[in-house]
Amino acid sequence: MKALTFESYGKSPEIAITHVPLPTIKPDELLVEVHAAGLNPIDNMITTGTFKAVLKYELPAIMGSDLSGVVIAVGKAVTRFKAG
Repeated sequence: MKALTFESYGKSPEIAITHVPLPTIKPDELLVEVHAAGLNPIDNMITTGTFKAVLKYELPAIMGSDLSGVVIAVGKAVTRFKAG
């Protein structure tokens, strides 16, 4: 799958669209096929390291959490969503 990623923190981090493996979902997670995504000011602050003390990312990290799409898989413990 494609993802917007960054490999290091800094004032001008290198951000790239990269190919990453499709994740394996946990029982309490769902997988969404993203149709549209956006970045907000917090995403930029994360890449500069502003929140490094409280938001721990394993680098390289996938950016963003604002999205729209279709649920394609749900974990066994998910009850409020279904695929489709």
